[in-house]
Amino acid sequence: MKRARLKSNPKNRQRVRIRRSSILVLAVLMAIVGSSAWQIWKLRTRVEDQLAQLNQEKTKLLQQEKILNDEITRLNTPSYIEQLAREQLGLVKQGEILISPKN
Repeated sequence: MKRARLKSNPKNRQRVRIRRSSILVLAVLMAIVGSSAWQIWKLRTRVEDQLAQLNQEKTKLLQQEKILNDEITRLNTPSYIEQLAREQLGLVKQGEILISPKN
């Protein structure tokens, strides 16, 4: 008998319609929130990957900087400058005689 009363009562029909529409709205909202959460997760993963890549690049560049600074220090030593002057420019110290092979 309860079923007969529920069907005949217009208020109950409105409640059922309201409940169905509420469930539909809730489902749509959950889909939107879920989609947004998925997009945010994908974006965060991408940013974390880029950050890791940039940190690796930073480490490599810092190593290269150290190598270059060491080379600058070596190039500025008087003994290395003298070596380059002798080898590349053919310069000699006062009193020395340059002996070079014929080409």
